[in-house]
Amino acid sequence: MLNYLQWTVKELFDRTASAEPEPGGGGVCAMTGGLACGLLAMVARITSGKEKYRDVEVEIQEILGAIEGQREKLQDLARQDMEAFQQFMAALAMPRETEEQKAAREKSKQQAALLSAGVPLDIAAACVENLELAARLASLGSKLAISDVGVGTHLLEASLKGALVMVEANLPYLQDRQVVYHLAAEKERLALRGEELCRNVLETVKTRMK
Repeated sequence: MLNYLQWTVKELFDRTASAEPEPGGGGVCAMTGGLACGLLAMVARITSGKEKYRDVEVEIQEILGAIEGQREKLQDLARQDMEAFQQFMAALAMPRETEEQKAAREKSKQQAALLSAGVPLDIAAACVENLELAARLASLGSKLAISDVGVGTHLLEASLKGALVMVEANLPYLQDRQVVYHLAAEKERLALRGEELCRNVLETVKTRMK
């Protein structure tokens, strides 16, 4: 199991740039989403405890707690994405000399493919959930740090779009058409919701930056 959280920042950068397949697109999207959560959490903490924002303290604390939960979720999803790739490669390496071996290999391949599509979909869903939190924070957070909500929103948008690319890349490996239809429909829903949220958050941020 890759314990990427123990890597230094330089090791992460170097590993991503190397010929090693991990972290790949999905894992990087989860990590980027986690960094976006960090920015949102920072804004919430800058806002918390300030007299000027006393009336929204309870909601800010609620938002902060939710963001921290999302940050941990995305960290774990990055690990899951790397493990899903390992599982898929292990399935491809299984023997296929007999009919029984071919059947076992295909079954493992389908399970791994579903995981490889499902984890990025979970990453995308987490990004949308964080955009929902960013929308609340954009209206309530300290004006001094509101630009960081905008940066976090852009990062979440990129993570969302990237994760959905990874979903799409893995759908062709799945044989169950009903599963493919469900995943594709959810992919489209998340894309549309994310686009709407990004637009609204950035409009609020720009207004408050003036």
